[in-house]
Amino acid sequence: MLRKFASIKNTGRFVNCGPSGDVELKRHNLIFGENGRGKTTLCAILRSLQSGDPAHIAGRRTLGGTDPPEITILMQGGGHAIFSNGGWSRTVPEIAIFDATFVSENVHSGDVVDIEHRRSLYSVIVGEQGVKLAKQIDDLDENARAKNTEIREKAAVLLAHAPGMSAEAFLALEQDPTIDDKIAAQEKELQAARQAVQIKDRAVMTSMTLATFPHANLNTLLAKTVEGIAADAEQRVAAQVRTHEMHDRGQTWLSEGLGYVKGNTCPFCNQNLDGASVLLSAYKDFFSKAYDDLRKEISELRRQINTAFDEREISKVDRTIDQNAAAVEFWSRFGDITPPTWQGDGAGDTLHALRRGALALLERKAAAPLENIAPDTAFTDALAALQRVQKSVSAYNKAVTAANAVITAKKEAAGTADVAAIEKELARFRATKKRYEPAVMNACGDYVKAVAEKKTLEDSKVTLRAALDKHTADVIEKYEQTINQLLADFQAGFSITGTSHDYRGGVPTSNYKILINNTPVELGDAKTSLGEPSFRNTLSAGDKSTLALAFFLAQLAHDSGKANKIVIFDDPFNSQDSFRKDCTIHKIKKCGQDCAQVIVLSHDQYFLKRIWDRLYTPADRKCLELARIGQQNTTVCEWDIEKATQDHYKADRKALADYYVARTGIARDVVQKIRPVLETYCKNLGGGTLTETDTLGVIVGKIRSAGATHQLYPLCDGLDELNEYTKRYHHGENPQAAIEPITDTELQGYVRRTLEMTGGC
Repeated sequence: MLRKFASIKNTGRFVNCGPSGDVELKRHNLIFGENGRGKTTLCAILRSLQSGDPAHIAGRRTLGGTDPPEITILMQGGGHAIFSNGGWSRTVPEIAIFDATFVSENVHSGDVVDIEHRRSLYSVIVGEQGVKLAKQIDDLDENARAKNTEIREKAAVLLAHAPGMSAEAFLALEQDPTIDDKIAAQEKELQAARQAVQIKDRAVMTSMTLATFPHANLNTLLAKTVEGIAADAEQRVAAQVRTHEMHDRGQTWLSEGLGYVKGNTCPFCNQNLDGASVLLSAYKDFFSKAYDDLRKEISELRRQINTAFDEREISKVDRTIDQNAAAVEFWSRFGDITPPTWQGDGAGDTLHALRRGALALLERKAAAPLENIAPDTAFTDALAALQRVQKSVSAYNKAVTAANAVITAKKEAAGTADVAAIEKELARFRATKKRYEPAVMNACGDYVKAVAEKKTLEDSKVTLRAALDKHTADVIEKYEQTINQLLADFQAGFSITGTSHDYRGGVPTSNYKILINNTPVELGDAKTSLGEPSFRNTLSAGDKSTLALAFFLAQLAHDSGKANKIVIFDDPFNSQDSFRKDCTIHKIKKCGQDCAQVIVLSHDQYFLKRIWDRLYTPADRKCLELARIGQQNTTVCEWDIEKATQDHYKADRKALADYYVARTGIARDVVQKIRPVLETYCKNLGGGTLTETDTLGVIVGKIRSAGATHQLYPLCDGLDELNEYTKRYHHGENPQAAIEPITDTELQGYVRRTLEMTGGC
């Protein structure tokens, strides 16, 4: 059991909570706190104490503070639970908490029941034994995943020796004492098969080809002239060429220049050509259309020779010889082939010389188209050499044809062996040999062992899952009955049905339906349409809160260790309809009878008072308050529930609030209520140091005498100021109190301070 919240620092509203007075907890404990005073923070502290998870506290570190949270809780029988440096000195797993966190984690979030709620609720339903079984299954799953990784790694070691095989096929290979001989024979067969493939795919030799030289066309063109040109025109052109030393390019230059004469102006010097008309006429006679056609014929033949005997065509001879030499080297491995022999040494030089000689003759003819150009020695020698080369080509190609006949026969006779099948069998032989090497045999043993361990894990998982299924089947129906009995007690008007479980995602998950008017309604999820009946739209907020409380109470009812439980309720009546209040109180009282300790936190004084009145043993009940100290701090202190719920205190404080908020009430009546409200508030928090007869002045004096250790000490200055103000309006301290003027603005300020000091406006 928890004995006392000894100290809470830097956690939410508990900036520096050091309770004084009699704040020790008992079996039944009622703790009052206004909203925002720290009830949720206290639940977070207890949830962290139960689970050992520091995040519940770390997330509630006091905003604006710099120091880390520090908490000390005294335990019954001695000992402390201390939270310091981000962790607990011990945990208290017997704590069970019903609050908004329980609801959002196990029942629903807002209007939705999602997969995580179903999984969490499953743990609630199956109880401690089921949770242990589920945890064992989870552990086996995790171990199995780790074992799978180990198996994959060990299999990779095996398959490195046998690419393309599975680990099981590799393990199944039987030892063979003749494996080396089989490997050697298979390698020879593979070599032969691969040669057959090469023979079928390899090309035959290539015949040599030479471009045809236009010998006859060249001789005809070199001797060709133009008839009908006047002798006088020819003489004038010749004279002009000699005079200006134009040499071989003279006629060409003049012919081209004549085309640029436009009008009567020289295109070269821009002078008038009136005196050159006779010469120009001679040019025109000489450079006639027949002359131009001859020049074009010369140019075309020159282009043909350049194309037919360009460098690519000339090099083709040497390239064919080299390619066929490589082919001879290949094919000679598969049969007797007579290699073609090239006898025409210098074929490339011959073709180069022939091209140069022919082009030179054409250049001469182009310079003097009307002259008969006779072939020179260089050309005739090159032409004779070409004829010798052509004879060599003919002999060479005959040898190529003979060799190709042998090659074609070899290709047709090539086998049709299945190389892939031979390679596959050779790989199996080699893997068989590798399989029984010492190091590989050890690796095989490691793999087999890991697979066996994985099977053991899977078998254990099957056994545990069967046990969990049986346990769940045993408890789930009883749990559903308990839930429905609780819902009936709460007059809920609905029940649950079809409670079941499955293993979606490999994790145990619960499911149930809402039964309304004998009609089962699926829970649905966030994707369920609003037009479809589901948990979202068939239950009111009060119904959902009631269902969550029923789940929690059913969990306690089926908990075999509930006698040792410390049960926390945080505003258990929140959102419920008023007619369920008495039933809720009864269930809380029963928890106190069945469990070790119950703590109820609420902002509703009168709800706590009704619980208090049901607890007939004063020694077993305690009332505390989470009270405001100043603007920021909260403390845990004694709370006189009888006084706090008295009508006059409530009425006086309401009158102050109405005056401040709504400007209602008579000012002199209002000012008379400030002192009683402050006195009652201080006596409730006085921790036994204040008596029933103490007035506000006496109260301030006692607090100052107690010093900074008194929990109300931070309020002393404010209380003193309010005391001085109210003296003016009390007959015992001011005979003129009845006529003492009251300033509305001043009274508004002091009323506001009174309300803030006693719990907020």
